[in-house]
Amino acid sequence: MNRAEFHVADSCIGCGKCVLVCPGGVLSLGEDHKPRIKDFSEFGWIGHGCWRCEHCLAVCPQGAIRILGHKPEDSLPPVSPDSAAPFMDALIAVRHSHRRYLDRNVEKDIIDDMVARLGNAPNGSNKQQVEFTLIDDKEQMKIFRSTAYNRMTELAEQGVYPEGFEGIYYEDMKNWEKTVRPDMLLCGVPHALIPHAPIGSGEYRADVLVAGTYFELLCASRGLGSVMLTFPLNALKQMPEIKSMLGIPEDHYIGMIIGFGYPEIEYARGTQRQIPPERVHRLTFK
Repeated sequence: MNRAEFHVADSCIGCGKCVLVCPGGVLSLGEDHKPRIKDFSEFGWIGHGCWRCEHCLAVCPQGAIRILGHKPEDSLPPVSPDSAAPFMDALIAVRHSHRRYLDRNVEKDIIDDMVARLGNAPNGSNKQQVEFTLIDDKEQMKIFRSTAYNRMTELAEQGVYPEGFEGIYYEDMKNWEKTVRPDMLLCGVPHALIPHAPIGSGEYRADVLVAGTYFELLCASRGLGSVMLTFPLNALKQMPEIKSMLGIPEDHYIGMIIGFGYPEIEYARGTQRQIPPERVHRLTFK
């Protein structure tokens, strides 16, 4: 049974590259030097099946392989290092954590496109288990923010603070509302994306953090501001009834909340931060 919908066109030259890059080891060359896929019961590592990584489709020099209903002609071509490297260098340097946003929705087609592209983010064994909770309407975000903020304030008045932000540290966060952020909890973001994955399955911590990092770069490439927020997670631990509004299963790991939207303040240039040599530990073995 060809569960992966794996098909090889006559243009295949039998180079075997698809076999060499298949992490699941489900491909082999037949006597005719054409790749074949073995039968398997389920996708992924556990089922000894196709990992759904599409490496075979991507590596084929002839564009002869179709898999999972995807055609090679619909794939993006590789980017030349001569043009990609300077662009990526600039993108990383000009990506900033934005803490003030316009009261404006990002167009849904832009949001949908960015979230869909997270399917290309690396994840352990290509399990593709990260789920995304999304607040894509600023009015819905205001409801959640107001509800959570008011409850956080009530708890603080009772001497119950977010973990790690007791007393004076909470007041420091509160004072920041006078300058850098309009609200100490969620920075007034119009939208939020929360990657989460089942605890104990695969590389769930790394998968969630990588997905969040990729989303930040996608935002930067589209002129959007973003900020990785962990303080709200500490606050939400103190108010499970508010956290339940997000509908995230209790057995899922949450690494951050990513706030995003159109920035109120535009940055004129990138930063010049670099890793100093003393933080790079080069190994040599004899």
